[in-house]
Amino acid sequence: MADKGYHQADPLEACEQAGVESFVPEPLGASGKAPGGREVFPKQAFRYDADADACHCPGGAVVPRASVNQDHGRERILYYHRAACRQCPLRSQCTTAKWRIIARRPNEEVVERAAARAAARPEIVAERKTIVEHVFGTLRNWGHDTFLMRGLAKVRAEFSLSALVYNLRRVLNLRSVEELLAGLLQPAGI
Repeated sequence: MADKGYHQADPLEACEQAGVESFVPEPLGASGKAPGGREVFPKQAFRYDADADACHCPGGAVVPRASVNQDHGRERILYYHRAACRQCPLRSQCTTAKWRIIARRPNEEVVERAAARAAARPEIVAERKTIVEHVFGTLRNWGHDTFLMRGLAKVRAEFSLSALVYNLRRVLNLRSVEELLAGLLQPAGI
């Protein structure tokens, strides 16, 4: 089990080659959003045909492999069909550009298999979210990823304050302030 941040082709492929069954949920990403936030067909609406090395678009056109380039040092295969996009009645639902480009990694089938595995077993993904590591990820997102103090006693005190803030926010998400105060003001043992 791992978080969405580990849903990448190379580590997932290494897991498969080692015989490790991974459960890593697919990140939401920006697929289905055009620049400016307008909704368009997500990448998943384009069915990939491995035998033809082409994609099939929602409009019924076959979108062939067009080029290969590098994105952040990783190879990426681009599929597009300019002429088909120009004539497509669904173009406004598909892209805000002149044509739609679909990008795939050479080992993207591994990513698709991992996403399908995680989607088929939501209880495993839900269990992952209960592990305490989530607390550390949340604290890091809040900017509590480095310590300001030096020395074990001071760092323990600083971390205790961070944990207190996390716990208070968690309680306030589960109970109202009124419920919390009512519980605090009750005499002990009653």
